[in-house]
Amino acid sequence: MRTFENRDWLIALLLIVSLAFIGYGFLLKPGSVPYSPHSDIVSYHLAAKEVLFRSIQSGQGLPFWRADQLSGGPAFTSPNALYTHPLHGLFYLFPPAAVMGWTIWLHLVTGACVFYWVGQSLGLSRWPRLLMAVAALFNFKVLMAVYAGWLSFLPSLTFFPLLFAMVFRLVKCPTPRSALALAAVGGLCLHGGHIQLVYYSGLFLVAYALVALGHLWRTGRYPEMRRTAGWLTASGVLAIGMAAYLLVPLVAEMPLVSRGLASTKFFFSLHSLGWRHLQTFFHPEALGSPLDGSYPGIELWEDVAYFGLLPLLLAILGGILGWRRSPTRFLVVSFAVSVLVSLDTPVVRFLYEFFPGFRTFRLPGRMLFLTACFGIALAGIGLEELLARLREAAGRPWRSVLPAVAMILVIVGEGMFFAYRYLDTISRADVAPATDYGRFLASDPTLFRVAPVGPYTMTYGWAATQGLQLISGYEPFNLRHYQKYFLLMQLGGNRVLGAATWTDFLRVERWDLFDALNVKYILARKPQELPLDRFEVVGQYQNQPLFVLYWGMHRNNVIIYRNKRSQPRIFWVKRIVAAQGEDEAIAAIQRHDLRDVAVVQNAERNDEEIPDSPGDRATVVRVSDGKLDVETQNLRDRYLVISEVWHPGWRATLDGRPHPLHRTDLALMGAWLPAGKHQLVLEFRPLHWHIALGISLISLAVFLILSTFEFTRTRVVLLHQPPG
Repeated sequence: MRTFENRDWLIALLLIVSLAFIGYGFLLKPGSVPYSPHSDIVSYHLAAKEVLFRSIQSGQGLPFWRADQLSGGPAFTSPNALYTHPLHGLFYLFPPAAVMGWTIWLHLVTGACVFYWVGQSLGLSRWPRLLMAVAALFNFKVLMAVYAGWLSFLPSLTFFPLLFAMVFRLVKCPTPRSALALAAVGGLCLHGGHIQLVYYSGLFLVAYALVALGHLWRTGRYPEMRRTAGWLTASGVLAIGMAAYLLVPLVAEMPLVSRGLASTKFFFSLHSLGWRHLQTFFHPEALGSPLDGSYPGIELWEDVAYFGLLPLLLAILGGILGWRRSPTRFLVVSFAVSVLVSLDTPVVRFLYEFFPGFRTFRLPGRMLFLTACFGIALAGIGLEELLARLREAAGRPWRSVLPAVAMILVIVGEGMFFAYRYLDTISRADVAPATDYGRFLASDPTLFRVAPVGPYTMTYGWAATQGLQLISGYEPFNLRHYQKYFLLMQLGGNRVLGAATWTDFLRVERWDLFDALNVKYILARKPQELPLDRFEVVGQYQNQPLFVLYWGMHRNNVIIYRNKRSQPRIFWVKRIVAAQGEDEAIAAIQRHDLRDVAVVQNAERNDEEIPDSPGDRATVVRVSDGKLDVETQNLRDRYLVISEVWHPGWRATLDGRPHPLHRTDLALMGAWLPAGKHQLVLEFRPLHWHIALGISLISLAVFLILSTFEFTRTRVVLLHQPPG
C-alpha cells in the first residue's frame, strides 16, 4: 500500500512541476524579474532582500536593522522581511533580482503540493487530489498575489491550508505523531510574512476544535477528549516556541509601530467589499481589470473572489453530495462565514470593535484567500463523489478517469490563459538600474542621508541597491515616534498621528529637525524654492529611470541640492533640556532650536549648559546596518547626539563596558561621554532577542528529540509486526 502511495506522490510531483514549468516557466527567464506596474517587488521586496544579501555576503549575518529608508528601522522583525523562511533561502546565495522568479515559482509548486496533501488528509483518491493541486497551482487569487508582488504574502498562502489538514488529522487520530506534525506546520506558518491569514485560520480552527471536543464530551468519550485537547495544546505551544525568536520581538515592538494607531479608515483602506464583488466568484473580471484601468477599485488582487469557475461548481457539488463526509460540513460553513466576514457588514464592524486582535490587521477582504482554500477542498470532495457515482453507473473504472482528466485540463488551460495575461517580467537592468544621480551621490565619501521630494522623484526601493540612505520610505510597520518627528519637521506642530505605510517628504517647517537627520542632499524633479543661504544646486540630470507604484516605469529629471548646514551623523550639543515623557519632549522641541540643544527624555541630569570645547571631536570610523563605531575626544563631560532612530533594542558600550543611551529629540539617540579619548560602539538587537532565541532553540531541540523517539518507536513496531 505504501509503495502505491509513494508512486502516486512521485507522479503527482512530476506532473505539478511540469505544469508549473509550462504555466509559469517564463518567470524564470535569465536576466529578468517578475514585474507589473502594481508590484511590491520593485517598490519594497528587492530592497529588503538586498539588505539581507549584502549583510550575508559581508559576513555580518542576519541584518537586524536597515538604514536604506526612514533614517533606519528594524529589518528582521518586520513581517515583510522573511529573512529566515525556508522558501527564501536563495536570497542568501544570489542577488535578489537573480532569484526572485525562482522564489515565486517555488512557492507556487509548494502550494500545489500542499493541496495534494490536503486532499490525501481528506481521504480522497488520486484524481481529486490532482485536481486540487492543479486548482491551487492556477488559483487566480494566488496568481493575482504574484501580479501584485506580494512576496510577503506568498509563504502564508502556501502553507496555511496544511494547517487545516494537520488539525483534521490530529482530531481524527490524536497521537504524538499527529501532534508533532501539527507543531511543525504551525511553526512554519508562524514564519510566514503575513500572520493575518494565520490569525484568520486560527479562528476557524479553534471553532472546529471546540466543536470536535464538544462532540466527544457529549458522546461520553472523555479520555479521547482529554487526549485530543492535550495534544492540540502541546502542538500549539511547541509551534509558538519554535517561532518565538520572531514572535517575541515582534509582539514587544508593537507599541512602537504606527500600525497600533489603526482606525476604521485604515482598516478598510478604501477596499470595503460589497455584495457586487460576489460577481467575481463567477468571472474574475466581472467588474473590470487593472490591466486596462477598467476596475474601479484598482486593486483587484485585494477584492477578487475567483478561484476557478469549474472548482466553484465542483465545490457546490461537493457540499451537496458529500455532506455526510468529514469534514464537509465544516468546510461548507467556513466557506459561507469567510465570505460574510470579507464583506463590509455589521458583523465585520462588530469584530473590529470587540474581537481581540481583529483590528490589528487591515482589509478583511483578504479572508477570501481562506474562501478559496475551502472552495478547492470542497471541489476535491465534489470530484470524489462524482467519480464514485460514475463508476457505479458505468461499471468500468477507467471511464470515470476521462471526466477527471478533462476537468484538470480545463483548469490548466484557464490558468495558463490568466497567467500569460497578467504576469510579466522585466530586465534586471531596468528593475534596479544604475542612475546618474546615484553615481554622483556615491562619489561622496561622507556619511549622509538623502531627502527625495515626494514619492515621484526616486523609487524608495532603489535606495538599497544604490547604497543610499533616505529619510522617507515605504514600510507598513514603521516606528510611530519617527512618524511624529517627521510630522514636526514638515508641519512645525504636533498633529494627530495615525497608522501609515508611506512616509513622503514634501515640505519643511523646522530646518533644525531636518538638519539633525544628517540630510546632506535633497532630490527634486523640478526647481524648489529653498533658502539660498542653505542650499546650492550641485547636479542636474535628465531622463532618469523611475518606478512609481500603480504607474509603472517612467523617466524623470532629477535636480540635486546640497544642504550646507547638514549636521553630521554624530554631533555635540551645548545645552540639555530634560523631558519626562513623549508629550513633554514634543513641547520642549517646539520651544527650542535643536542645532545646539538636545531634548533628552528621562535624563538623570537636569537642564544645564555645557561649555563648548573647540578641540573636541567625534568621528564615525565604521558603520553598517545596525552597527556604529565612534571615536571621541573631549576635554570635559559632554553630550553626544547620535542621528540614528531611537529603539530600545540599541545597546552601547564605551571602551568595552555597557554604557547608557538616552532617547533624544523624540526620535534620535544620545549619550553622555566623560572627558578623555573613548571608543563608543552601538549595536542593535531585536527586543528580548537572546531570551526569544533561547526559547526557540529549546523548543526545536524538544521537537527533534520527540520526533526522533516517535520515528524510532514506529520503526520498531513495524519491524515486529508479523508479515501481512
